[in-house]
Amino acid sequence: MREQIRLPLLSRVPAWTWVTIDAGVALFFAAAFIGLASSRNTSAPDLIDYAAALATSLPIAVRRLWPRTAFVVVLLGGLGMREFLIPHADPLCLPLALYTLATRGRAVGPLIVAAAATVQGVVALPLTGNVRDQLGLVLAILVASWAAGTAVRQRSLYTEQLAAQAEERARAEAVAERLRIARELHDVIGHSLSTIAVQAGVACHVGGAEEMSRTLASIEETSRSALRETRRLLGVLREDGEAEFAPAPGLADLAELVERTRTAGLEVELRIDGEVEGEMELTVYRIVQEALTNVLKHAGARHVLVRIERQEDALIVEVTDDGTRGRARPYGHGLTGLRERVRIFGGEFQAGARPLRGFRVMARLPL
Repeated sequence: MREQIRLPLLSRVPAWTWVTIDAGVALFFAAAFIGLASSRNTSAPDLIDYAAALATSLPIAVRRLWPRTAFVVVLLGGLGMREFLIPHADPLCLPLALYTLATRGRAVGPLIVAAAATVQGVVALPLTGNVRDQLGLVLAILVASWAAGTAVRQRSLYTEQLAAQAEERARAEAVAERLRIARELHDVIGHSLSTIAVQAGVACHVGGAEEMSRTLASIEETSRSALRETRRLLGVLREDGEAEFAPAPGLADLAELVERTRTAGLEVELRIDGEVEGEMELTVYRIVQEALTNVLKHAGARHVLVRIERQEDALIVEVTDDGTRGRARPYGHGLTGLRERVRIFGGEFQAGARPLRGFRVMARLPL
């Protein structure tokens, strides 16, 4: 059983929780700034100081909802608090608002504006060491906030791209799997039904009971074989692990395939020179199966030669017939599926009418 993929911990926190935390931070800053404004002198502070303190702190509560508006209001409020801030720039709320803005998009412009306002408020002549230290500290906080927000945005974009690529890859794999199963079902059912149809037609015209019995027995065996392979393919689609998988057909099953085709009235000669293993063995079987199916359905042939030869660097699979309708045979889904099978192995596939008569299917599978 696959382990369920879970989002990072911070991504699973509800949005309203973050807004509640921001509201608490905003109230804390508001109380701190109002306290600074009240303690500036013994006289009653100006209402502008209170307004500036609230304008600088309270927008932090909604910085995730309206980041641009919060940044502008915090920037303007910080300009009004310079009288009771040391250094004369906001080193807390403005960097936090700039960080939020950087997480939502490119924020080079807001960084320049915030830096210009900070420099204009902090720099004073003569330029003493204390002024330089204050300026460096506030600018460093601004740049660090912008850099952190940009890094978070880039990571979020990267994560979204990975998720999109994974989804696209899963979709492509699902399509490929459906095509593979469709090819298998086409090869299995197409060949079996074609053989059964030919044999049933023969059974309608034969008069002897022995020949009739042999034909019906062949139809039964062909039907059972098709059912076994269909169950094997449908078992791939089961997820409960209870399907019983029959072995995939290979070179050892070609003799039975050829025998069923002979029962349908077609003379088939099988020549196998060499062996092959793995997925390629199933591909060889399907090539021969589809070629024999096409001969039964379209060729009007009497004799078919199936040749499988293993060379030094490749396996040659060739099926030729002596039919009279080779040039008129269409290229249907079956041959298209064979071409796709061969392409998986990087091989070559040819199918077409022979010069004088008949049809030829040839596949070269590199070893």
